[in-house]
Amino acid sequence: MPEVPGRNPSAEKEFRALCSTLHLDAPVVRRFIGDYLRLLQFRLDRIDRDLRNGDVPSAVVGLLSLATSSAMLGVDDVAGAADELRRQAAAGDLAAVSEGQLALVQRAQAAELRLIRMEAVDPRTGRPAGQADHGRTA
Repeated sequence: MPEVPGRNPSAEKEFRALCSTLHLDAPVVRRFIGDYLRLLQFRLDRIDRDLRNGDVPSAVVGLLSLATSSAMLGVDDVAGAADELRRQAAAGDLAAVSEGQLALVQRAQAAELRLIRMEAVDPRTGRPAGQADHGRTA
């Protein structure tokens, strides 16, 4: 089948796989992705603030929450970085915490781009949501 302009087969495949993994319909998964993306920077900022203020228990809770929701969305690199940072913070390793925060932010930025592409896919057409079909079938 010829490539359809504007189509993102990789994002479409990932989105469908996520729907299947979560056993949820596309609108619910799209909402979950959207909520995750809307909260991501707030969560990262709060974790950073808690760590800078020495509030390790609050940082640990935030990191656990971020790791869990990231794992549910298949962003395992963010989940892993959050788990590693949680262990470093609990151990009081300040040098490792600084490096861990940087790794978490970098992985979160990459995951954000991937999730934005997934969220934008209309699973019926494989095109960005809201893009006209112009008589073509996916």
